[in-house]
Amino acid sequence: MDLNVMINETLAKMKEEGYVEKVVKAQLESTIEGIMSDALRKYSDFGKELEKQVEEQLQVNLKNLDLPSYNQIILNTVNDELERSVHDVGVKKMQENLQKLLGTSEEEYKLSKLIKKMVDEELELHELDYEAFEEITVHVETRYGTTYVSFDPEEDVSEYSCKYRIALDETGTVIRVEIADTSFDNKVIMGGLHGLNAILFKMWTRKSKLIIDNYETEFSNPEYD
Repeated sequence: MDLNVMINETLAKMKEEGYVEKVVKAQLESTIEGIMSDALRKYSDFGKELEKQVEEQLQVNLKNLDLPSYNQIILNTVNDELERSVHDVGVKKMQENLQKLLGTSEEEYKLSKLIKKMVDEELELHELDYEAFEEITVHVETRYGTTYVSFDPEEDVSEYSCKYRIALDETGTVIRVEIADTSFDNKVIMGGLHGLNAILFKMWTRKSKLIIDNYETEFSNPEYD
């Protein structure tokens, strides 16, 4: 085995593959990087001068900072943003609820349908025995050209004590709606109205007509119908 031949062949192969150039380049990059690092380090002349220039440009004196004032500015900014967000979200929610409520209202409603809706929401008919039934209260009275419709899920309730009360003009158009435990204020509308309350709100805002048709006042378990 001729060692010189092996070495020469290896060197020739490394030269062809550019290995020597790669090593030289890598060493040069490392050397230059070290020089630049030393020249720019914090404690070098350049680093010290750079630090001095930055401090002079900033001109910040911590002793003169009014930190409580900055804290108040931050607090005021947070409060302003919170109020804006609550307002924007609240108005958007109200608009969505109004569109939902008013966008699907009808021109006419039947009293029997309103009563059935109340019964479905407030009576537990499925718990009644075969021959048992629940009785509700319905009043329909016309006085001086105005028709007053009152109904309640309980039986034998006086007209003025009924939970639901509707006033109609001579054409049958809804001119007033009263619900015992609900007022149509902004808070209620933003929270959303559902079921019979939503229907009555639509009728009142849309000025729909209420048809006084045949209605029932006694209801039994629908499973036995």
